[in-house]
Amino acid sequence: MSKLTFENIPHWESTSKYILSFPEIRFVGVINNMGNLVVGDYKKGIIPVAEIDQYKMCMEHALELFMKKDLDDILGPLDYIVSKRKNITIITIPVNDNYLVLISAESAAKVEPIIDEIIQSLKDL
Repeated sequence: MSKLTFENIPHWESTSKYILSFPEIRFVGVINNMGNLVVGDYKKGIIPVAEIDQYKMCMEHALELFMKKDLDDILGPLDYIVSKRKNITIITIPVNDNYLVLISAESAAKVEPIIDEIIQSLKDL
């Protein structure tokens, strides 16, 4: 996990607390355009589903999102990506050209309404 905490990056602190306030959300992190996890944290009491190589996971999500930018002129900009797996749902939301917000949620979560609220909160950054 990153040594930085959301408390050390004031403009992310309130947004991260808001995102983690949803009962279905397990983790929120910020990934830079190089695919590095800048900051992230699990909700208190949450045990990670698996020991994941976080660097690899962050790089994969950044690469996936930045590769899809080639279609922005034709299809419009990407709002978010959802990867639903048996044990977890991963949500990736671009925040300008420099950052992605990576969120993990319970696999049974109905994420569409949550995503809409999170995107609205990210517009304030």
